[in-house]
Amino acid sequence: MDAPSPGTRPFFKYTSPQAALAILSTQTVRYSSPLTFNDPFDVQSGLHFDFDIDRLPSKIIDALNEVAGSVDLPSVDQTDVWGQLVLKLREMYPTHGFPKERWAREATELFAGLAAKIKETQQGYQRHRRELLPNVLVFCVSEERDNLLMWAHYAQDHRGAVFEFWSLPEEDNPLSVARRIQYSAKPPPFFSERDFLDHILSVRKLDFSSLYRRYVYCKSDHWIYEKEWRVWYPLAESNGLHDTMPIRPSEFRALYLGCQISPDEKDTILALVRTHFPSTRTYQATKSAGAYELVYTVV
Repeated sequence: MDAPSPGTRPFFKYTSPQAALAILSTQTVRYSSPLTFNDPFDVQSGLHFDFDIDRLPSKIIDALNEVAGSVDLPSVDQTDVWGQLVLKLREMYPTHGFPKERWAREATELFAGLAAKIKETQQGYQRHRRELLPNVLVFCVSEERDNLLMWAHYAQDHRGAVFEFWSLPEEDNPLSVARRIQYSAKPPPFFSERDFLDHILSVRKLDFSSLYRRYVYCKSDHWIYEKEWRVWYPLAESNGLHDTMPIRPSEFRALYLGCQISPDEKDTILALVRTHFPSTRTYQATKSAGAYELVYTVV
């Protein structure tokens, strides 16, 4: 999934009061393994097939028959053995046709072995993911500052705070490589039947690394309200399931305090901001009287 980079723009991190104090005290944010997420499906589902692998032999033969007799010359890799086979079949087709029954008799065992190899590859990726997950560290942010559900779920019932962090491509900061989450009703398959057939016929080869990366940026559409973007570091050198990243003063532009934050925690947070991030603006959220929304005033 090659999603566009965010460019120069703000993102928002919803935090509990305890997390806000930790971030400001250490001047770092925490990256976490998906194994710690509140969604047990996040980066931990999928790697399945949406078609019957055992039917691949007949599907491959049908695909060979189709390209052999097609009017248009398919774009195939002529250096690949399967691409060369496709071109040879097309050359023979006007005089010999495509002996489908003969292919079914003589190639079924070969193709069945290929299906077994694909299953083995799938199982290998599943094992690899289990081993990789403790060292895949992710930092999640939202497009929105005013999402009441996010304030409730991640900012401890409006008692916490929201950090405004900016993507700054000119500084090459971590958020400048954030990618938007794609929400869907089902996890993406490892690859589709059409993808596999195109791969076999050498029309378009599968990029297995790209297929795997999709799972980092795909979540159930139950979470669509979060409007999430994330930064991830594969194979991070972490101690356990978390690691920290320093905050740059230039990227931390504003802090929004929840409408139900306690006075003591508010005072402590404001003191830390003024000490460590004096150029960061601070705002207090209050409830609007005439709408289900928040109003922010400078503090």
